[in-house]
Amino acid sequence: MGLKKSIKINRKIIGDRYKSFIIAEIGQAHGGSFKKALKYIDLISKTGADAIKFQTHIADAESTLDEPFRVSFSKKFKSRYQYWKAMEFSFSEWKKISNYSKKKGLIFLSSPFSVEGVNLLNRLGVKALKIGSGEFFSKNVISAMIKTKKPLILSTGMSKMSEIKNMTKLFEKKSVKYAILQCTSLYPSSLKTIGLNILHDLKKKYNCPIGLSDHSGSIYSGLAALAYGANILEVHVTTNYKSINPDMSSSINLQELETLCKARDAFYEIQTHPIDKDKISSKLHKMKKIFGKSIALKKNLQVDSILTLNNLTTKKPGFGIPEDKIKKLIGKKLKKSVSKNRLLKWTDIYA
Repeated sequence: MGLKKSIKINRKIIGDRYKSFIIAEIGQAHGGSFKKALKYIDLISKTGADAIKFQTHIADAESTLDEPFRVSFSKKFKSRYQYWKAMEFSFSEWKKISNYSKKKGLIFLSSPFSVEGVNLLNRLGVKALKIGSGEFFSKNVISAMIKTKKPLILSTGMSKMSEIKNMTKLFEKKSVKYAILQCTSLYPSSLKTIGLNILHDLKKKYNCPIGLSDHSGSIYSGLAALAYGANILEVHVTTNYKSINPDMSSSINLQELETLCKARDAFYEIQTHPIDKDKISSKLHKMKKIFGKSIALKKNLQVDSILTLNNLTTKKPGFGIPEDKIKKLIGKKLKKSVSKNRLLKWTDIYA
């Protein structure tokens, strides 16, 4: 049974009858460098991904000096607030990032972490907003997102099923178009914590596009999610595992991303072309003959030899006397000498 609900991001429709939507999550892999952000767009545009996603941080609006680091990754920053400050781009830079993404054939997406971030992205004209797992519980940010009337992609990395239920009730009440991503907020997530079974539960309960936001740093979880039927796959991507990036252990490389995109296309081709076994079998008549077997001799026999079960066998191909005719050959005499390396023919036998 296909989804009754779907969402549209730019010209891409996300639902069961369409290719899985692949998002390359850059996060802070750019290290606060505007030039690196543009370089990532260049590189991602060559992989087959549908969208490139950043994170829109405004330190003064979202953080304080009391915010601890999630993971220790650099001595350069004394506080996480300082780190977010270094990751900021101006509105002008975001505009250029958004426009350059579009120029390169990618849909520009970003996760805001404050109401100000939501407003900035809304001014940019983003086609959808991503609710990060941490912002799931930020009522003011969620409210601001809902007011934009844009499709929302909801990550559930720290959420209970009851909390997801309450969020979808709010979305339904506000007539929000939405998709839900299974996610586990561990960095990296082990393969044992990916939880693809949750995709089935979410789809059954909410009948909306579902997917995986992956933090494993492994290509296998993404491949499994695509094969499982994920409508959306979001993966963290890096070009340098030695960069100052708290998500580097949760990221895959560009080659792996390209493999995921090729797998997505292949899975779509397979899944959208069901076959009729009887019809395809009838088209393989010649192949059946090639792989089939016919009656042949176990050893070379001379003219006037008598055929018995002991000197008859079956060998490829199936263009000769069928196996089910073997009883008719028993006791028959050969008209001529016959090699064991050729199929037996009716013309070799006295009637």
